[in-house]
Amino acid sequence: MLKKQARKIYDQKRRELSYTDRLKWDDLILINFQTIELPHLSAVFSFYPMEERNEINVFTITDYLHFRNPNLQICYPKMQIDLPNMEAIACRADTIFEANEINILEPLETTVMAPEEIDLVLVPMLAFDVQGNRVGFGKGYYDRYLARCRRDCIKVGLSYFEPVGHIEDANQFDVPLDFCITPEKTYVF
Repeated sequence: MLKKQARKIYDQKRRELSYTDRLKWDDLILINFQTIELPHLSAVFSFYPMEERNEINVFTITDYLHFRNPNLQICYPKMQIDLPNMEAIACRADTIFEANEINILEPLETTVMAPEEIDLVLVPMLAFDVQGNRVGFGKGYYDRYLARCRRDCIKVGLSYFEPVGHIEDANQFDVPLDFCITPEKTYVF
């Protein structure tokens, strides 16, 4: 399957999900995430789910990680749309988020965490294949960011759907996942 096809099919499938299914599947994704043996984490880069696109409620996972380590620094992306580039912004429980020019919520905080300081990235996506290649929204923000992270930074994708067989047009600029969590299974790559 080509990225363009996967984007269209899985964006539509996700938009058709019921709220009840999403709630149930978010819980199952959290349960499967909890089966991963993780090292001590100091900094996690997450994302603010886009409700209008039925993105996974990643807050259940960040809440779990924060419960395990109250000193955990959780970061959220701030995009530089004209470049395109993004940075991890260190956030607090009371951080205020505001929609950017493409309607993605970003923190109003300004403390940037260097990519080398990030231990784990929770990666948004539409689809993935059995080799750990992911399909995002096609702008390359996450692949550019992940390429700047340490080699041992753990990259975890979250998907409501099981993998496709093969993303045919994955290339050398695509950064593969280490794990992908679905309601049914934890995939290790």
